[in-house]
Amino acid sequence: MKLFIYSWGGLRCFLENMMKIWRLLQAGAQSGTVMTISDIGIQAWEKDLSLFSSSLEYKEGFDPQRTLRWTLAGVFLHGPYFLTSFSFLDQRFGTVASLSTVMKKTMVAQFVVFPPYLVALFGFMGVMENHPDVMNKIRQRVPEVFMTGCAFWPMANVVNFTFIAPTMRVPYLAACAGVWNSYLSWTNARDDDSKIPKIESLA
Repeated sequence: MKLFIYSWGGLRCFLENMMKIWRLLQAGAQSGTVMTISDIGIQAWEKDLSLFSSSLEYKEGFDPQRTLRWTLAGVFLHGPYFLTSFSFLDQRFGTVASLSTVMKKTMVAQFVVFPPYLVALFGFMGVMENHPDVMNKIRQRVPEVFMTGCAFWPMANVVNFTFIAPTMRVPYLAACAGVWNSYLSWTNARDDDSKIPKIESLA
């Protein structure tokens, strides 16, 4: 009887760990897919943008290595990071969609969860791009992107914590990230490649 209990306990622990791994893989695949599509879209936008000004020289076409970097960021960083972070918030504050709970989760997500992700993201991209000064890239981009995120993500997170079921939060966030990642991709590329058009140059 004890052997059966120990065997069942071990099997249950194994299955629980496998489910955790599966959820991480699923989250990574979802985020990687969205980030891939977003980068392809923004690259197409950047190329089309050059048609409006003869002074712009972004004529190189599609950059598959750039898209691959964003795919890897989604698979190994965005998906697992936010799945783990929002699971922690659910455990810490509960899943009840009361105003108090939603506001607490939104504030923690914006000011505790979000900044480390940005540091990790631009650090990851800098390393993948073989950037000559990764720390300077982080110092330049994180404050700018964080301030923009303060206008975008609080509302998205209010919807997330109020209306979205826990099992659907990664797909929902990945959809929001489709818009957000287009901005990130453009900002990251603008930082390193002066040939990519800047919005100010079209004014």
